Amino acid sequence: MRNRFLMTCAVSSLVAGAPARAAQTWTVSNLHPDGASASYAVAVSPAYQAGRVLELAGGLRPAVWHGTAASYTPIMGPYGGVSGIDSEDKVGAWGGRNAALWRGPSNALVDLHPPWGDVSEALAVFGGTQAGYVVAGIGQPQYAGYHAAIWHGSADTLVDLSPVGAVFASLGAIDASGQAGAFRLANMPASHAALWHGTAESVVDLHPAGAYSSQAQAISNGRQGGYVQFVRDGPRTAALWSGTAGSFLDLTPAGGPTIGGAVYGMDGNIQVGGAGFTDGTGGATVWFGTPESAFNLGTLLSSDYTSSIAYAVDIDEFGTIRVVGSAYYNRTLYPHNEAMMWVLVPEPSSLAALVAGLAGLAGVRPRRRR
Repeated sequence: MRNRFLMTCAVSSLVAGAPARAAQTWTVSNLHPDGASASYAVAVSPAYQAGRVLELAGGLRPAVWHGTAASYTPIMGPYGGVSGIDSEDKVGAWGGRNAALWRGPSNALVDLHPPWGDVSEALAVFGGTQAGYVVAGIGQPQYAGYHAAIWHGSADTLVDLSPVGAVFASLGAIDASGQAGAFRLANMPASHAALWHGTAESVVDLHPAGAYSSQAQAISNGRQGGYVQFVRDGPRTAALWSGTAGSFLDLTPAGGPTIGGAVYGMDGNIQVGGAGFTDGTGGATVWFGTPESAFNLGTLLSSDYTSSIAYAVDIDEFGTIRVVGSAYYNRTLYPHNEAMMWVLVPEPSSLAALVAGLAGLAGVRPRRRR
């Protein structure tokens, strides 16, 4: 059996609010449970990491961790997974088709699936509100396909945020500043990144001029993250917005340290996802608000891992940054993904600058899957 590892590596990271690059130490923890076929960490809070684990005998199960592989706890199963977390509440899907809310430390299940849905999933949670999608089948009063949805703790509180004329809509992230996702109207060739404020009529189209497709997949404190695709079947570019299409910021511009990518999670002025780099590497990536600040977290893994991706990030009250994702282990007869967590604890000399830079931001947290 392979040993679980705990690895540290000193890197130079651009810390939000700091006047210069400060030397920090990332710690990498492998969360993959012994005996599992695959695992993915896709949500994070100061106390928990959450996602899904494929067990040899138990199938795909919703999962939580407390910082170590040995702390893995299946919530229920099979055929489900946790997609978002906020304090003690977790959201995702159970039974392969039903949006789920697991409340409190006991993980009491609340089934959010509406009677008119074929499939549903809650992808994010903030406060008492859950966000995701419902797929309506043929013969329902709603259009057949994906509907952007929010719930307030029960199936009967569902609000359909799909814009008038939409043929597709879905939410992927939520915080106090709104809900982020994407929609497509019948006259659009592809989806448009969008921001909502609790109603279908509040939708704001974030799609940049001249782009083919776009999607918002993360949100924090009035900013949205995701990707933009300028050419059909072309590369994606990691994207940031500040509530309007005109505010689009390309995090992977030509000539920058990265080549294409996408943002999957945000907290404060920190974004995480995946990107390729001009030096030929690529993998789980963290940005600190600018293209130049990109750092490849995948380089902190051993050579046994040939790819990686980051799904979510959390900054706690002490300035500690936790990033979760997965990495592809390729040194075995059965290659598979393993849940990972990268942790950056500020050094005392830079903690004051870090806290100052994050002041006012850490109170608004995205709880995001992808």
